[in-house]
Amino acid sequence: MPVPAPDFVQLFAPGTSHDFPDAEVSLLVRVLPGVPLSLPSGRVVAMEPAYFGEDDPAELAFTEQVRPGTYPVVLIMVDMIGPDGEDQGNTRVAGARLEIRDEPVATWELAVTPGDDLDDLEDDELFGYPVDSGTGCFVDARTVEALGEDEDFAEEVLSARFDRDPRIPATDPITMSVGDDDHALVAFSTGWGDGSYSTWIGRTAGGDVACFLTDFEVLPEEDDE
Repeated sequence: MPVPAPDFVQLFAPGTSHDFPDAEVSLLVRVLPGVPLSLPSGRVVAMEPAYFGEDDPAELAFTEQVRPGTYPVVLIMVDMIGPDGEDQGNTRVAGARLEIRDEPVATWELAVTPGDDLDDLEDDELFGYPVDSGTGCFVDARTVEALGEDEDFAEEVLSARFDRDPRIPATDPITMSVGDDDHALVAFSTGWGDGSYSTWIGRTAGGDVACFLTDFEVLPEEDDE
């Protein structure tokens, strides 16, 4: 069975400060305003944009589907703060949350794709998507299908992330258009960089999907030594 979900509600609460292991700095949480993402089919994909065209979109999408529509993607940021309260100028994306319902999350469960079997996981394992360009995204499976094997689009996403005006924080989300859809993909920096990152489904007390949240493992769980 997978590792239990962290208490994301507490971990990512805006204004919360967390000690940074082995350093005289703290990590201060803040949340950016949401940016819209189109989900024309309601089949959510979380992935590294550089891998477009390498896998079947139906196998990339999470098994949990939502009503088609446009939903906000919210980035949870952390700023490094020195012992005297000064901003160290080092900001990271700790998590990316695709908000489906504006309701409190009561429970969390690991989001899985059709090829994932929770019984295959060891106690310390999680399913997640690989990243080797420091970039992740949320996108609809239908959009991935439309792109096909368009390697140029993957390059466009990465260029938009890394070739921006230096006055604009690199941690801001990037919205990409596909065809007539101006909100087809939202891309963002992934925490400290490369790795494998899991996405969780937050459910309301009534069992409805409230959000999909990708954790970039920037923050330690409370009291985690």
